[in-house]
This record gives sequence, structure tokens and C-alpha cells, in this order.
Amino acid sequence: MTSSDDSSGSLARGQPGGGRLTATARTMFRFILTLLLTVTSVLGFINPIIPGFNPDPSILAVGDDYFIVTSTFEFYPGHPIYHSKDLIDWKLIGHALNRPSQLRLYAGPPEGGIWAPTLRYYNGLYYLFTTNRWVYSSELRQQSRSFYVTTNDIFGGVWSDPIYIDVLGYDPDIFVEDESDGTAWITRCDINNNTAKIYGIYQNKIDLATGQQITPDELIFNGSLPLNSTARPEGPHLYKKDNYYYLLIAEGGTGVYHRSTIQRGPTPSGPWESYSGNPLIYNGVDPDPSTQPIQATGHSDIIQTADGQWWGTCLGIRPQGGNMTRAQLGRETFLFPVTWTDDGWPVFNNNQSIGLVGPGLYNRTLDWSSFHDSYDSDKLDESYYYLRTPYAPIYSLTARPGYLRLHGTPISLGDRDTPSILLRKQTAFNQLFETSLEFEPDSPKQEAGMTAFYSDFFHQDIAVTQCPSGNGSRCVVWRWVVNNNATATSPVVIGNATNVTTQYYPIPAGPVKLAIKAEETRYNFGYAVNGEEVSYVGSIDSVWVYSAPVGYSLFKGAHFGLYSQGGERSMFNNPADFDYWSQKTYKEDPVE
Repeated sequence: MTSSDDSSGSLARGQPGGGRLTATARTMFRFILTLLLTVTSVLGFINPIIPGFNPDPSILAVGDDYFIVTSTFEFYPGHPIYHSKDLIDWKLIGHALNRPSQLRLYAGPPEGGIWAPTLRYYNGLYYLFTTNRWVYSSELRQQSRSFYVTTNDIFGGVWSDPIYIDVLGYDPDIFVEDESDGTAWITRCDINNNTAKIYGIYQNKIDLATGQQITPDELIFNGSLPLNSTARPEGPHLYKKDNYYYLLIAEGGTGVYHRSTIQRGPTPSGPWESYSGNPLIYNGVDPDPSTQPIQATGHSDIIQTADGQWWGTCLGIRPQGGNMTRAQLGRETFLFPVTWTDDGWPVFNNNQSIGLVGPGLYNRTLDWSSFHDSYDSDKLDESYYYLRTPYAPIYSLTARPGYLRLHGTPISLGDRDTPSILLRKQTAFNQLFETSLEFEPDSPKQEAGMTAFYSDFFHQDIAVTQCPSGNGSRCVVWRWVVNNNATATSPVVIGNATNVTTQYYPIPAGPVKLAIKAEETRYNFGYAVNGEEVSYVGSIDSVWVYSAPVGYSLFKGAHFGLYSQGGERSMFNNPADFDYWSQKTYKEDPVE
């Protein structure tokens, strides 16, 4: 990141391909943006700017184009790229990791996979640095090598295959001091050993063409909190402004004590002077969730716009009902203004907590609350995800035009593998998810339907299957999963993590309408046949769509999904045909 009169660092003000804004265009852009800020600043804007599961946002300005990339963990494709012209309306334009050769997530654990990225632009190329955590579970945590991909056309969606960095660690940041010498500083988080587990910020220099290490690995900062295993300095971003290098990091873990702090020094490696105004972002001053509508704020990144203003992004969660376990949308992306003190320190969000209404811009016009897909195209919308990398095609939009056809496999939703499922992020707390399904199962082991999905461990399903009576008739099955009761001598672990309950409802032949109605604190499951109104047969607390066994973390957010599973064999002879996907917000989320 640079000031407007410094061409080094991570702020690239040129257009894609290296061109510059003309003086006339830049003047016009400044005039329009200033006019918008003047006329509409009293209205503010609605946070989060990208709702639903979108953690670890990294933001980039290239001329008057703005981009945000977020984490995806075990979902495929990896790292959605969002684009905006005004910092408020963000549109998904693709994913950086969209080929199996780039992202192999086979049998990876929940909460593993692709972690916090950094997106930057240097010398005509976009760079995305990230880490694939192959192993991240209660029985073993193993650091992985980070890697990066590049493209010269971020809108085209074709990124290179990975170039691996030959050092360990995660949350990698890239900072280029001199665009002509082909090297970059890589700054990241790592731990000293697997016993003490003291996290720190490490750094070395690499050859950008090969990823090979040029300078020795060095611990450059231990964070601003007391040095122990809970401090967790991570998520570093390095910038240059005027005569200083700034190191922005996340600290305090991913819960209510999450925060952003900043340091500055004379070189990219320090030594670092910590800002007396730290933390810059911290909604956990009072960790009682009922006192703040947004919690766990941190993992920030900042940009300077073409007119010289500064803005930042961070992640945060919105607990519902005063309960931190009811944060089923997960960590979302928030926006805030950045100003600078006379002595050169940044001020985030006017020294206020991150709120649901932000100052300075205007309300978004893009509709995140509704999505309808009639499956009348031969290409799947960019907003769908697989659970892990697919081995082979699992769906067709052409076998039966106007329908999504899913072929079931022997892999079920609870297996640590790639089931036949397509998912979309839940983007509001009060959403109604509906479909119409045609499916004739051959056995009680075959089923197809919809799910409110968090992970292999916790997914709440309503589907069509054969009734357990064995007479070949069909039933709607409602299956819900909760934690087993734990005691001091019998804690919840992988082997006894969940308690599954199943209920069956006989149905006649023909299409079946399935529905999940999500609320702030509950999910309701229903079905209808013969054109009748949906009958809701069950309800669960939303904590069970944001849960994990002991030893696992809560890094993600809720998805809706359509799935098909074949029991002991694949189902190419009796596929599941879904007529549409309807995801609609029926009541706006509360705004303070």
C-alpha cells in the first residue's frame, strides 16, 4: 500500500494491464465520488457489505475498480472474487481457484482447506496468495506450505496453476518494494513449535517467478498482546506510506477477543513501534454479545482510492438472540472508513465499534437477499459450491432441460469426501429456501433433497427416500443432528460427537416441494405434495447449524444445499431432478 505520491507497495493505481487513468478521467471520478459523499453521507451504508460466509477479506484498488477476495475452507471452487465500482455494491465475478489442478481438497477435514488470502496487483499481474490446510482437526494440526496464483485478466477468471512457497505458515501477505527486481516480501503467521505453540509473524523474501526463498526466514513480530498461545498474531498485511512501513495484523483469536492492531517501522522487517491507539478494530471491549450487534471483528485490510481517501475491510459475526452460538451466517465482510492522524497513524471507523450502519457512502442497490434459478441455462451460476473438489461431474443442466439433475454417489453428506451436493451461502438470517423434486428411489438407502449445511458433522436435512417399511413406497425423511450430551468423564469427541434423529412421512407419487424456513434463532423444515401448502414438520435451534465437536473450530457459515446420495452405489439410472432453486429473504435482518 502506498500514498498517492509513492509508486511502491501494494496500492496499484493503474488500470489492468498497467495503463494509467487519464487526468480528465481521474478528475471526473473525484468529482462524482465527492458529490456522492457530500449528498448521501448522512444515509450511510449497510454492513456487512458482503453478507453470509465471507471471512478474511482482502481488498484491492486498481484505478477505480475495487476487488475483495475471501476464504472458502473446504468448499470448491476456492476464493470468490467480488468486484465493485463504489465500495458498496459488490458482485461475484468468479473464483481464483476453479480447476482441480489448482485446488485439491479430497478428504480434507472440516475447517481445513483454503484459508485467509491476500490479493494484490503489481506490474500488470494480479497475485493471490493463500494456504491450503490439508490437515486441521482435533487429532492433528499440520502447517502447510502456502502458494500463489496469478492472472493478467481478473475478469476473465483464468488464473495460473499454483506456485508454492518453500516455507511453512499461513495467512501469507505479499509486499513488493521494487516492481522491477522480481522479488517480494512474504509475511505470514507460524508457530515456534507444536508444544509451546507461540504464534508469531514471520517473513522472508522470495523470487516472484518461482516462489523460491531468497532471504532467511525471520521472526519479525510477536504481536502486542502478552506472549502466550492465545495471543495469535496472524493475518499480516504490509504497506508503505510516506516514510514508514506499516504492519497490520489480527490478534486475540477468532472469537470475541479478535481485533486489529498496527505497527510501523523504518524497513519492511521493522523494528516495530506499536500504535498507542491500538486496537484499531475491537468490538469485544465488553465481550457480552448482547452489547454489540457485531462481534469477533478483526483481520483487516486497507486501500487508498484514486481520490486519496482510505477505506478498510474486516470480518465480523452477527450473533442472534444474544447468543454467540447463534451466529450461523458465520464471519462476514464489513467496511469502514480510514483516516490518518497528523503524526501518521491510521484511525479505523472514527474510533468507533464496527456497526450495522457505516458512515460516509450510500445504501447498496444490488440484492443479496434473493436468488432464483430455473435451470434454463447450460451453465451453473458462479455462486454454487461443491463440498471439496469433485472427482467427476455430478450434475447436468442439459439431460433434462429446465432441471438440475443430480446423480447420487455412494458418498453421503456425513462422509469426509465429496458427496453429490451443490451449495449456496445463506445470505440473511430470515430466508426461505424451496425447491420441487422429482425422484424415485430404489431403496431406503437412496435419498435426495435439501439441507441446511454447516459441515460433515452438522447438517439438517429434509429429503425423499423409500420408507423404511420395505414395501417400496416413498417417504419424506426429516433428519436432524445435535451434539451428544457431554460429561466431565465423557466429553464430546469425534466418536460420539452427534446424535441423529430421523422421522418419516409417507407421500404419494409425483413431485415433492421441499422447504427450509430460516429464522434468526431457528430453522423450520417442511414439504408439500399435490400443490398443497407447505406443512412444516419440524424445527431446530440455529445453534445446530453453527456447531462443531470438541477439537474443531467454527470458521465457516451456513449453506443451503441440494443433494442426492445413492447408498451403496451410484444412481445414474434414477437421478434426482430439481425444478428450481428459490432462496428468498422474507424479512429483513435487523439494523440498529
